[in-house]
Amino acid sequence: MNQKEINQKNKAIWEANAKVWDESMGEKGNDWHLNLIAPITEELLNLKPQDHLLDIGCGNGIFARRMEGKGIKVTAFDFSEENIKRAKSYGGTIQYAVVDATIEEELNALGSSFDAAVSNMVFMDMPDLAPLFQFLSKTLSEKGTFVFSIQHPAFNSEFAELKEDAVLVKNYIQSSTSKGLALEEQPQEQFYFHRPISEYSKLASKYGFAIDAIEEPVFNRGDIFSKIPPVIVFRLRKNL
Repeated sequence: MNQKEINQKNKAIWEANAKVWDESMGEKGNDWHLNLIAPITEELLNLKPQDHLLDIGCGNGIFARRMEGKGIKVTAFDFSEENIKRAKSYGGTIQYAVVDATIEEELNALGSSFDAAVSNMVFMDMPDLAPLFQFLSKTLSEKGTFVFSIQHPAFNSEFAELKEDAVLVKNYIQSSTSKGLALEEQPQEQFYFHRPISEYSKLASKYGFAIDAIEEPVFNRGDIFSKIPPVIVFRLRKNL
């Protein structure tokens, strides 16, 4: 399969899985979102009321609603029509759109004036990140920030075998594509696009960004993910 074919299959998978994901995440998100991802993402964005935030791959809109509740102007998009339908069902004033972040023309239709951008746990699901990074390099304001979180590619991927108090990692450095279940009840396996951390650093540099913060939050519940970070969060700024 070429990249275009993979992307089309990817859309169909997320349309099929949208209902289960919405039911699992609910209005405010699960414990991963509430305890690991959202607080540190909000802190790194450091937005003030009326700042304009672009939420990339918003799913059912959990983070968009969180930020709207703090007075932030939010434009949010996802490539799944069903995800956007479900996001809109929660109400609010968020401007939602169905946009494929791998297609330059669709991204350009979003406009060209954002104070910040965010993408929570999405890049593992995207076959191509270059169009998005290029778009953001042109779209974010001069002092704009871009914060994104992903499954930690060293500790929480197809190459990481969890032990009781350790992780065995194999073939980490190679980018790859696989499929699997994130939720046992979802009807279809989703694609996973594994990239080492250096791949994200190269993308940032290529499109004029500097990484100025990295966070590796852990749970406080006594399991392995209290010792080893299951997610990693990056903040990028324009490299002026």
